[in-house]
Amino acid sequence: MDPPPSAFPVEFEPVLDVQSGDRDVIPPTQKVCGVVVIRIFLALSLLLVVLSCSGDGEKNVLLITIDTMRADRLGCYGASGMRTPHMDRLARRGALFQECVSPIPETSPAHASILTGLYPKHHGMRQNGVALNQSLPVLPDILGSEGFTTAAFVAGFPLLEKFGFARGFDHYDDYLTDGFTSRDGEVQRTERIAQKVVDAFSFWLEREDGPFFAWIHLFDPHAVYAAPGPYRRMYYNGAERDPENRSLEGVSLPGYLLLGGVTDVEYPVALYEGEVSYVDHQIGRLIDLLRVRGVLARTLVILTGDHGESMNEHGYYFGHSRFLYEPSLHVPLIMHWPGRVPAGVSVDGPVSLVDLVPTILDLLEIDGAGTWDGSSLVPLLFGSTRPSSYMFLERSLLAGGGPGGVRKGDWKFVTTSERGEELYNLENDPGELTNLLSLERERAKELRGVLADWRRDDKPISEILDPRTREVLRGLGYVD
Repeated sequence: MDPPPSAFPVEFEPVLDVQSGDRDVIPPTQKVCGVVVIRIFLALSLLLVVLSCSGDGEKNVLLITIDTMRADRLGCYGASGMRTPHMDRLARRGALFQECVSPIPETSPAHASILTGLYPKHHGMRQNGVALNQSLPVLPDILGSEGFTTAAFVAGFPLLEKFGFARGFDHYDDYLTDGFTSRDGEVQRTERIAQKVVDAFSFWLEREDGPFFAWIHLFDPHAVYAAPGPYRRMYYNGAERDPENRSLEGVSLPGYLLLGGVTDVEYPVALYEGEVSYVDHQIGRLIDLLRVRGVLARTLVILTGDHGESMNEHGYYFGHSRFLYEPSLHVPLIMHWPGRVPAGVSVDGPVSLVDLVPTILDLLEIDGAGTWDGSSLVPLLFGSTRPSSYMFLERSLLAGGGPGGVRKGDWKFVTTSERGEELYNLENDPGELTNLLSLERERAKELRGVLADWRRDDKPISEILDPRTREVLRGLGYVD
């Protein structure tokens, strides 16, 4: 179902509602007059917003993290068949980083890296189900000390307050209302759909006056893929259990997907893509909230993902934690701030989620006291380059752990107990189809040595907190 066209020529159009039914037929004269009136009204509203913001030095930050978000499923990253108009518009009006990499493809440790600017080796969270070190500096603490009101609205079990993510937030909303049914029939409240998260943020925003830092976490693209309404079959019109379709022959789909009997691999792919478009609709609502409240012009909006999702690449079906291929690591990174972040910028070259804390502080002109593994991306927004450096990768201990991987520029070296050593040139081989280990021996030797040095002083990690946590993580596919 195509979203209805919008007639509003403003910087951010009102959210496109693909859930609407048939629209009334309006006579052409009325339609033209109505559009003119609406345009005049919106122009005056925008003028009032600009005037109200002039001379106002207040700065806000909205950090949006989308769980399990592959970059290549957004139109702005080249997905021509995907309907993601709101995120695409955000990218057009702001800056898009082409190669943002997650240091670890799992929810809790990846978000710990986003909030601390540290690799998992240094913040200590190497898997879901353990608590974040409470002595580490975190972004909400830093911004709170600078006078920002801080609030978080999270949608997934791995980010509950009990895992340490609430520190530094004045308001931490982790009220989960949705989820799955466990093997014994108990309903596990493991997530919250995006609409409810945005509703909670809207309620909070109405009561806030000063500068704020808000973190919005949307969990929907994570399995189970169950987008509401028309999104569920937006990208699929086939017969998912057709016995003549053998595309999943020999493949045992993970039980947590709840797709027993499905024979067509394109069906779960389409379900995932429907979740992405549903989330995009809710991103549009978020931007509308800022615009209507009159704070969009002075709000730094950063949109990213914690990790991606393997659809079927490299024989890895509908998961993300086990291997370090690009479908699990390549996430979107979009920044928007009128007058502060240049519009229409596309930044090439690899960057990491550990770069976000120093970047946010740099954009806010805050001299945060801390030692980050990442560095500010602000110079890249204005055409500068930075020397190619090593970026480190690891997989969750729940998925078997290291040794891990290292990337420098377009070269990526990974090693796992299941598949041994692999070396890829991502510029020439973005699908990681040709292992160059035997052809690029010196390159492999260099990266192997760098990874060995990185792991030399590694430390162990605590066990999962409690039996219920382990059971919920099993239902989400993290524990066998």
